[in-house]
Amino acid sequence: MKVDLHVSGATWHLDRPVNEWLDTLPVAAAASVIAGLESGEWQAAQGSLAARPRAISELSEAAARALGLPPAAPHGLDIRLSGRMGLADCALTVRWLQPGRTVTARNVTQDGPWLVVDAGRWRIAHPALAIIELVHRFNASVGADLEQQFRHWAGIRALLGDDGTARLTDAFLAAFRVITPTAVTFSVSTTNDGHVQIAPVVLVSRPARDGDASEHVRALTEADEALLARRIDQLPEGASAFPLANGTYVIVDEPVRQAIAALRRLRHAPQEVRIRAARQPDAVVREMLGAEGDEACVFIETDRFGDRVIDIGQWQPPIVPWIKIPPQEWDAPIESGVRIDGQDVALDAVQLASAVEHIRSAMAAGQPTVKIGDAEVRATPANLAALEQLAAEVSRRTGNRREREDTDPRVLIIETNLERAGFNRARGAARPGVIAMPAGVRTTPKPHQVTGVQWMQRHWVSGSRGALMCDDMGLGKTFQALMFCRWVKELMDSAEIPRQPMLIVAPVGLLRNWEAEIALHLEGTGLGRVVRVYGDHARALKTGRHVDGTARLDASAIARGDLILANYEAVTEYQLAFGSVPFAVTVLDEAQRIKSPGARVTHAVKGLNAGFMLAMTGTPVENRLADLWCIADAVQPGALGELKSFSARYERNDEHVEELRDAVWHKEEEERGPPRLVLRRLKTDKLEGLPPKHVHVHTRNMPAPQLEAYVRALAVRNLTGSSGTLGMIQDLRRISLHPALLTPSLQREELRVEDSARLAATIDVLDGIAEQGEKALIFLESLDLQEADQLPTLLARRYRMRRNPMVINGSVSTEVRQTRVDTFQREKGFDVMLLSPKAGGVGLTLTAANHVIHLSRWWNPAVEDQCSDRVYRIGQTRPVHIHYPLAVMPGHEDRSFDMQLQRLMDRKRGLAASLMAAPAFTDADYRSLLNGLGLDGAAAVLPPAMEAVDG
Repeated sequence: MKVDLHVSGATWHLDRPVNEWLDTLPVAAAASVIAGLESGEWQAAQGSLAARPRAISELSEAAARALGLPPAAPHGLDIRLSGRMGLADCALTVRWLQPGRTVTARNVTQDGPWLVVDAGRWRIAHPALAIIELVHRFNASVGADLEQQFRHWAGIRALLGDDGTARLTDAFLAAFRVITPTAVTFSVSTTNDGHVQIAPVVLVSRPARDGDASEHVRALTEADEALLARRIDQLPEGASAFPLANGTYVIVDEPVRQAIAALRRLRHAPQEVRIRAARQPDAVVREMLGAEGDEACVFIETDRFGDRVIDIGQWQPPIVPWIKIPPQEWDAPIESGVRIDGQDVALDAVQLASAVEHIRSAMAAGQPTVKIGDAEVRATPANLAALEQLAAEVSRRTGNRREREDTDPRVLIIETNLERAGFNRARGAARPGVIAMPAGVRTTPKPHQVTGVQWMQRHWVSGSRGALMCDDMGLGKTFQALMFCRWVKELMDSAEIPRQPMLIVAPVGLLRNWEAEIALHLEGTGLGRVVRVYGDHARALKTGRHVDGTARLDASAIARGDLILANYEAVTEYQLAFGSVPFAVTVLDEAQRIKSPGARVTHAVKGLNAGFMLAMTGTPVENRLADLWCIADAVQPGALGELKSFSARYERNDEHVEELRDAVWHKEEEERGPPRLVLRRLKTDKLEGLPPKHVHVHTRNMPAPQLEAYVRALAVRNLTGSSGTLGMIQDLRRISLHPALLTPSLQREELRVEDSARLAATIDVLDGIAEQGEKALIFLESLDLQEADQLPTLLARRYRMRRNPMVINGSVSTEVRQTRVDTFQREKGFDVMLLSPKAGGVGLTLTAANHVIHLSRWWNPAVEDQCSDRVYRIGQTRPVHIHYPLAVMPGHEDRSFDMQLQRLMDRKRGLAASLMAAPAFTDADYRSLLNGLGLDGAAAVLPPAMEAVDG
């Protein structure tokens, strides 16, 4: 077989038929020839076979060698510019470089697809041959068509790549870029005056990461995109060339030019049109183009708000008339429905002001009741105070609206489902996917974790919009969520679903833990490229300035990532950016953060464009069943109806709660049909090997100073009205912890253990813990005791500790908090840590301790149990002891505040076993608590023994 090498390619003279000759070639070489014959780059004739230069350059080295061709040239290319770009004397020259040198090779000539060096011949491989061809076309277009010349240069720049084939020593050429977009989209932002604006974004195509298709990516930096928008506004409509900064040009062909012209008109359209475009981009652009074919197809819808978004406007906290703002100004996190005499009464601002005046008039006239709306309400001071409280809140939220409109940022306005279920998207079309454990998971899942992942997968394939994972602490919710996300990524990698980023939203202190869990449990690249949008990481993604109201987030950077890690604050502050990016999966960790229907963070999360939303929390009902409704309304909008009806049915009548549980709680034995909304398992049922947990109640008689302060508080407080009731409870709560807490500043007097029954009982417990060389957590929300340094100093001195016990509360930064946790976990021997329930009750693993002391009580047993679970979780090897020190009155233990509260908490905890979380504290609970102290709810009534102490 003879091969002729010539300028137009190569010719093989065959001594047998082509098919027989192909059978003698290696498979790779034969496949290249067959593909070339089909594309026309190879030509077969009688007794010969010819290949064009392009086909020769694109052969692999192994195929070229099998076909008897010279090896690929090891020489490099250097491209230079002579003359000035755009002028008649402009030309590009190509120099060949010797391997390893930076000087032009001598005796080097090009002969079609061949490079002749001295007496040797080399094959010019791709992309070098394509670059040379484009250089010839560039030089041929000089002086004729500047835009075409720029297009040829754009092709050269695209071929240069990073493989060292060619380089640019010419400084101008190195900086000169020409972008020729293949498609266009737009991003959404707000102007300095708070209006919505559209910014054109040009896209170029590139091979997709899976190699099976192409994908569109942004062609410009964010700074260049901003400049492009200005150039589009400045140049006449229909322009096809846009000079940017630093030698960058954008040259567009039809129909991209038409799409850009439409976006230019859209930028100057009325505000309502731009808002509609942000919600329905493809439809609006098609309307403006007036096209159904290629012109419309070049618009790629990348940024789009979710279906729940109905507008973009100023933030106005929604008024939920049947939800009242808690009147107490203290730490008990109590929320309750506004039920005036057991009736839900929804009032707008005008009706509310009228109702307040009606009650006042009725009380002045001695009338027992008054008509408010459709309800007959008692004219009492308590009802008047409740309505006045709500009126003040409504006034605060709605007052000075014009001033707020000048300063508040634009937010996503959503269908709230508060008074009517206007947005019902609990389920959609079925999705692809086979229920099976994903590949690339290092850790072997436990049986209950396999069940949990399968439950998520069943939600996915059935078309569910989301699910609520409420497993008990320590069952591995994070691990289960990661396995599910890995499974979804496999669907993307196999092109069964479009490639979209996944979003994990969590308190900032937990986001590093998510990355650690990914590294621990998942192989390879985990879930792909991570984009961090929290803390210092977010700075690189921010543009504009807060001081002039232009601060925003680069949505394109979010869209380009595979896994986005963000805290709730970032999602709230930059909700237009987050809301414009379609996410395949959104995971909400500690989802109780969105339990309040009127909170801005709740609206921001519900406005996300989430294909599937997984909410995770061990306590979906922290204070009231409406918490569960609010989280469920994010993951499956409309599944539980509107809030007003839900609250009326389930929060007013405990008999219906079991009905709710049966409707939404998933039963693991149910294998068929769509899975239910909520999955809840307890670690005591699912985890083997957990150590035993013991609960200890330590009662201690109040010493004389504490008893005297306690009795005086009962004697002097008038209980008329809700503020009097709650004021007395607060005073008794403080005194029962330590009488010194009634003083303006604890630092003004010595903290004496012997003055507090609770503190004395705690010291007794710590004595035993120190003797055993074990560790303890003390949960205490009183900052006075935490930060005055008296309690930490007192403990350090008593137990001869080398440092004061560490404190974790809301004022401790994330970094310091983690450092203290690591120190506590690492150091050996007796130690104590003081924590506030809010800051230390979630997100921490402190299994180095096996004792938990609740020195002061949180009003929700679910939150209190969360605190205890800091030590009772996977990794704990010793028996766990939960301690409740209680201060009681001598001879009247049952009437003591601590004992009454303990019984109330036990009752709530018992209800929580069937409801997943305890019901909210109600006015009836407060009255029951005070009646248990010997009070009738109207005035202080002292038992004889108390009078004797007081006298």
